[in-house]
Amino acid sequence: MNQDLSKYTTTFRASQPRRIKRNRQTVSCCNCRSRKLKCDREQPCGACRKRGEENACRFGPAPKRASSSAGKDELRKELRHMTLVLDALAEKSGTGRDVSHSQLAESINRMQRVLDADETTVPAEPASAHHEIDVVFGSMSPTTLPEIYRALPDRQATDSMIAAYFNARYLTAPFIHAHQFRRQYDLFWNSPESANFLWVSILFSILAIGAVVTNAKGTNAIPVDPLTYLNMSARCLLAGQYLEAEEFSTEALAMYSHSRFTLRGSQDIALHSLCGLTVRLAQLRGYHRVPSDPSLALTPFQAEMRRRVWFIIQLYDVLCAFGRGLPSLIHEDTCHTGHPTNVTDDDFDEDSILLSPRPLTDPQSMAACVYQSMLLPILRRIIRHALGLKACTYPDAILLGHELETWYLSIPPYLRARSIRSTAFTDKSHTVMDRVMLELLYSMGNSILYRPFLDLTKPQDQLSQVSLAICRRMAMKGVRAYIEVDRELQRGGRLHEDRYIAFNLSSSDFMVWKILAPLEFADCPDMPMQESSNVKGMLETACQMWSARAATSMHASEASRVLRVISGQIQIAQHWVIEIPFDTSNFYCADDIRNDNQTQLASQHGENEAEPSEALALSIPEAPSFDALLTGLEDIDWEAFPEITKSLIVPAFNEPLVLEKSLTPTVTAPGTALVRILSTSVRPHNRNGFAGKGFLSFTLPFAPGDTAVARVLSVGDGAVALKPGQLVFINGFVAARDDPDGTRVLIGLHDGGGKARDVEIFQLYKGLWRDTATMPIENCLVLNEAILRDQMGYSYADLNYIQRLAVAYGGISAADLRPGETVIVAPATGHFSGAVAEVAAQIGCRVIALSRSASKLEPLASRYPRITALELTGDTEKDLKAIRELCPEGADAFIDISPSQATASPHHLSVSLDSLRPFGRAVFLGAMLGVSVNYVGIMARNITIKGQFMFTRAELVSLIKLIETGVLKLGKDAGHETVGGGFALEDWEEALVVAEGAAAWGQQVVFTP
Repeated sequence: MNQDLSKYTTTFRASQPRRIKRNRQTVSCCNCRSRKLKCDREQPCGACRKRGEENACRFGPAPKRASSSAGKDELRKELRHMTLVLDALAEKSGTGRDVSHSQLAESINRMQRVLDADETTVPAEPASAHHEIDVVFGSMSPTTLPEIYRALPDRQATDSMIAAYFNARYLTAPFIHAHQFRRQYDLFWNSPESANFLWVSILFSILAIGAVVTNAKGTNAIPVDPLTYLNMSARCLLAGQYLEAEEFSTEALAMYSHSRFTLRGSQDIALHSLCGLTVRLAQLRGYHRVPSDPSLALTPFQAEMRRRVWFIIQLYDVLCAFGRGLPSLIHEDTCHTGHPTNVTDDDFDEDSILLSPRPLTDPQSMAACVYQSMLLPILRRIIRHALGLKACTYPDAILLGHELETWYLSIPPYLRARSIRSTAFTDKSHTVMDRVMLELLYSMGNSILYRPFLDLTKPQDQLSQVSLAICRRMAMKGVRAYIEVDRELQRGGRLHEDRYIAFNLSSSDFMVWKILAPLEFADCPDMPMQESSNVKGMLETACQMWSARAATSMHASEASRVLRVISGQIQIAQHWVIEIPFDTSNFYCADDIRNDNQTQLASQHGENEAEPSEALALSIPEAPSFDALLTGLEDIDWEAFPEITKSLIVPAFNEPLVLEKSLTPTVTAPGTALVRILSTSVRPHNRNGFAGKGFLSFTLPFAPGDTAVARVLSVGDGAVALKPGQLVFINGFVAARDDPDGTRVLIGLHDGGGKARDVEIFQLYKGLWRDTATMPIENCLVLNEAILRDQMGYSYADLNYIQRLAVAYGGISAADLRPGETVIVAPATGHFSGAVAEVAAQIGCRVIALSRSASKLEPLASRYPRITALELTGDTEKDLKAIRELCPEGADAFIDISPSQATASPHHLSVSLDSLRPFGRAVFLGAMLGVSVNYVGIMARNITIKGQFMFTRAELVSLIKLIETGVLKLGKDAGHETVGGGFALEDWEEALVVAEGAAAWGQQVVFTP
């Protein structure tokens, strides 16, 4: 539907739509209907008693009019007579006006008498003969006011149950405003005969849930059957003719559906029909339209309550669609209501002229509804994707997964999932359950999103393996959350006082069942006996937990069946251990609370029952067909795989860095690898750069960090050699694949100067000051861990020094240095220039290291005998003479790695170039600006000058091979020092300060996330 026209749906038509009238049971007596009087629905009614027509007071269908042709003929005669009178009046002007007037009046009276006489009646048929069976409620009869009186408890008991409902925040419907309802409730008791039947239906729905709560808490002296109130709510809907879409109709039907779901759970198949009917009824009432539409003329209060009603309807629509595997009835292009506002009932009321929403970081119950509302459009798209209503592609799944993760990351800390036992004592039960619900919705969305790619006929297919791994991970999260809730409902548990929550676990049953479903047919090889007991014990416990609820929830029954299938297939060669502390001795279910508030359901463990323990180890099978990402990685510590990734962000110059938390990606895009960062460099110039004083270019905000040592967690399509579990060096020098020579940037450091294509690549891959990162597979260079870690004993920080040597090796390769040659390195006291000197010395070259302070070169020269330190005096002749004494025939090569600050004094450049032998080579690896050279001298001696920006991938591969063969040393043997020993991301400020002072050769500062 066109978005511009959608708001006018049901607003206008070219012609008046045809309305079909039903022969429905009337609620007023025939006399009051004919006189259009209010009837009190007594037998006889008060109006008939006042007129003395007690015997004529009857209820039933409207009397049929007699078909009398004689009456119609008389009516035609009177109309002709009236025409004659009017003609006579037209001919006369002023005379006989009084007579003509009296004739006209008499004619009209005669016509009225004819019409009255025409209303002869036929005997009314019995009401039951005309009562139409409702498509939802069947042959249930509408209620009457006397029946409502009899069904209601006394005022005190009613007050108690309503208070219990509003205090049970997890079971309340947000579209019932507490203060408005209280005023309506008081008016009802003051004048019950004037109450709207649909509003009374809402009252009975609330009483039904209130009875559940009071029964569970044992506050009723005599337990009340909630179904009695639920049935009265349905009969009030019929009496109020809810299908006419009048005031309260949508709210009443939505509230009835909510109460029915709370009491009967997901086994009630009529809920799906109710959901569809409620959607259509709400659309007839215009709830899908923008509340601010002027044609609706809504107050801020009415607009907000309509948004809340529409939110609940959307939620049930999505859950029903998931449950039945059908498309949702609501679509984004036909509804534009917006999300509910984050305000409490105390923040606004019917007289409010403006709503002032609270921040979403403000912990209060409505915030959870807002976040659920934000999720619903994503879940609807996931449903369409999973049902295959259009071509279902993996890139589409990745995009949807990104949307889902973005929503998940937006959840504030107080709504994030956490252990119930470790939550603050001040946290309310509804907040705890809101966290569980958001977590289950997220897990269910992820599980269903990737289900289309589970190809059981191709167990080795990478997409199928990755999808199964994601589904399995979501399943474990769902089961863990559910078990913890069930545990805390036990006596002494955190939720025991609010154990009425068990009545609403059917929605959780449904979601966990949907999450577990993909695992049912996953193969598992045989598990060693010593490992199987814990796994099977846990699964059997979970099966018993859901089996106990099978009578009230078909989804609980299905979940227990799936777990039994998985338990029977369990195999393991390696396992993933999750600690789930819980007591397996007792479980609560809704039936136990309904029947006996103090009864506990004892788990019936058989001979193979796992012993209850404070912590039960859940070993999850890791096999090729059961978890693609973990194949063959026996030595990987998967506890290091974080669910939440921490990363440092530079928000603005001179502003503190921000430690952001984001969800670790569950999908790896083609051509990329997801890696776990083990160490990453902190540069001496970082602090100045973040203050806006650096020379490197980057757009704020940005994520810093350019190189790292990491562990591969997963790889996307296109990787043939890179495997999960491998130790890799992350090269932060990234080039565009379709323009590798022209578009190159330093990730997390320099965006190439701001060119559009460079910036695009720079923003595509984030800096590496984080827990996990996604990088191009060609930038992940495999390190031989057996040699570098096991034999040579290098730490992750030692290996991180490769980034320093890589730049140096790029310059050495550009100079085409050979063992035995002499190379001048100037200036040689810095980070990278010192690295050039040490690499050249280690590969067999003689190095002349120039500096203005020879003492600074002492550590370097003393460690490497091939390095000769030479202090420059600033006098060209003296310095040339000193160099010539060291290499009379001239140096073979000169590598300059000057910083930009050296531009003001390029003395070392001129003397080094003049010291080269004929056909010598010079490599400019630094950052000086606008310097001059001896053009004629360079030309006459055939000097080659070459610029070198960083290094190539081939040079980096060659460097790593030199390290693995022992030609180049790292760590203490090479004189390298990791200052500070490695910092956590949280200690970024200290790391920046330390790095700024650790600028000498061999020193480095690293983060070790």
